[in-house]
Amino acid sequence: MGIRQVANTEAPALTAAVDVRDLWMAYRPDEWVLKGVNLRVPKGQLWVVMGPSGAGKTTLMKVLAGLLPFQRGTVEVMGFRLRGDLTPPSRRVVGYIPQQLGLVRGLTALENVLLGSLARHGGLGPTLGFFPRSEVTRAREYLEMLGLGDKAETRVFQLSGGERQRVAIARTLMQDPKLILADEFVSDLDLPRAARILETIRGLVRERGLTLVMNLHEIQLVQELADHVVVLKDGKIVYHGPAGTLEWSSFRALVEAEDGRTGVAGW
Repeated sequence: MGIRQVANTEAPALTAAVDVRDLWMAYRPDEWVLKGVNLRVPKGQLWVVMGPSGAGKTTLMKVLAGLLPFQRGTVEVMGFRLRGDLTPPSRRVVGYIPQQLGLVRGLTALENVLLGSLARHGGLGPTLGFFPRSEVTRAREYLEMLGLGDKAETRVFQLSGGERQRVAIARTLMQDPKLILADEFVSDLDLPRAARILETIRGLVRERGLTLVMNLHEIQLVQELADHVVVLKDGKIVYHGPAGTLEWSSFRALVEAEDGRTGVAGW
């Protein structure tokens, strides 16, 4: 059997963290990157978006984060209606981890994590050179939880790629977001460490009722950790369903057809 096509039916009446209806997005006129995407993510779940290179995964994540405009459709994130004009939802509600991470290279790991708390302090932390002791304690706890307790005072430019990714995760957790959007945020980690980090984050999702939507290409991690999988191809959703029901042999065949390679290379 091939990849199951998604029926164009009305989504069930669920309390949603993300509600996307008939989303179309183009960087240039008539060159559509996203084509009629419909997506409804219930609160409190961990969803993974997969697909070949160029399928529109990063574009979708940036649209949800309010960082890219879109031309058609409606997008609601944690009840906030995006207008397609680069008006992002509150950082205290939505945390975004981009591929490029967005860290301040000259600051320490601890200082970068503390930047995640700025929305609670009116942006005065770096101006005054002061963060409450409680925030510093929390920042250190997140670094410790992610295996970076001994790197707190190390400047970001001195860290490895995987260590920087973990600093970016800790910074996002410091925001106390209700929804986390993550674009390949464990791509520089080896599989065992990536699995441990995702297990930790999944625990937080469950414990705090968070929602996590992430782009990921490691099939083993998706099978073990995701609640739901969405597959994009040519800007369209061609599959969505529980991770345990995805037909992985057909999925791999699709990868080979798109990239001319075996397995998940290029995703």
